[in-house]
Amino acid sequence: MKKILVILLVLLLVIGTLAGWTELKRAKVLLPHSLVGMKKVSSHLYVEKSMTEENQKKIENSTPKAKEYVADMYGEVTTEPIIYACQSEECKNAFGLEGKFVAVRLLGHLILTNKALNKELISHEWSHEELYERIGGFWHWYREMPLWFDEGLASLTMKEYSRYDEVAWKRIMDEKIPYPKKEELISLSQWGKVNHTYLNNDEIVVPYATARKIVSKWYTKVGQKGLIELLDGIKNGEKFEELYEKGQ
Repeated sequence: MKKILVILLVLLLVIGTLAGWTELKRAKVLLPHSLVGMKKVSSHLYVEKSMTEENQKKIENSTPKAKEYVADMYGEVTTEPIIYACQSEECKNAFGLEGKFVAVRLLGHLILTNKALNKELISHEWSHEELYERIGGFWHWYREMPLWFDEGLASLTMKEYSRYDEVAWKRIMDEKIPYPKKEELISLSQWGKVNHTYLNNDEIVVPYATARKIVSKWYTKVGQKGLIELLDGIKNGEKFEELYEKGQ
């Protein structure tokens, strides 16, 4: 056990060095749950020790429905991420979800705040996990996957979610709210910037609504078959742009 802990601590230090302090805090999901203030509910669900029974039940009821959403998008679900769920602000911050972050996917885990204990946001993060694994992991994701596609697909997986969906897009059009170009939504650094530049509040998040609209148009044309062909193509070393253009 001590040897495993040493290996995990070394891995955390490597992650912290390469990705920064926030990612290091999130990577604490790799440590034994008892060391990070979590309680085991099942092999795939860990909750903050102080979480209410009501909120725990909410997650347990929402997760199967979220899986259905992911299956509707991808045809079948090939992943089973481990959920770490927070109730308090202290837990949220301890896992690196400061500010407006409500959920994140990392290393086969979904980390949720108390605002993400629903089928929509669980399915959004689960979509990230499904896409990541289907294309072959980090190298393929880092080299080929633009954030507008990853986030747009995850937002589409959620089905109806008023801050990102067609209602949000209609409002952007009707009120002439500025929105980013696709070229502004490619990298992590760009994504961080646009979420501060464009409207992002409790009613609408413009970058996500924009990415969802872009991917929705493409998915309407190619369907599930086209999506799977694109993901398989990336895993096999093909270029995202070439695969995406086939469906245009």
